[in-house]
Amino acid sequence: MHQIRTEIHIAASPEQVWQILCDFDAYPEWNPLVPRMRGAAVTGSRLSLPTALWPGGPVVMPMRATVEDATPPRRLAWRTNMIARGVASSVHAFELSLDQERGGTHVRHQETVTGAAAPVMWPMLRRFEPVFEQLNQALKSRAEASS
Repeated sequence: MHQIRTEIHIAASPEQVWQILCDFDAYPEWNPLVPRMRGAAVTGSRLSLPTALWPGGPVVMPMRATVEDATPPRRLAWRTNMIARGVASSVHAFELSLDQERGGTHVRHQETVTGAAAPVMWPMLRRFEPVFEQLNQALKSRAEASS
């Protein structure tokens, strides 16, 4: 198992952050990692999302995913079988929790890659960590502007 894990504090409620994460139609307005997503934030539903083959790269590969968990306003996660389940799969997740000390929301944003081909794919995938940080900042800006 290989994992990118980022975290950020957002001065907005978990419900506000959840609404932004689940509004897939608005992703082109703010999301640098997944600029387009089709589907619904409902456990078991299918998603369609184009994914860059490398951060900022012009080559985009169409991907399909399945929503693994949509528990409002706590966790949104989808699974993508990059090659085939067991060969290379990833779970992309946002976990939201109320920040008891500062108020607002603590967001854990992560991608977990598993499967026999994960070690081979990992050097390419870990280059996406700065884009995860950019997404976190964009989510923060959008949520705090609307609160």
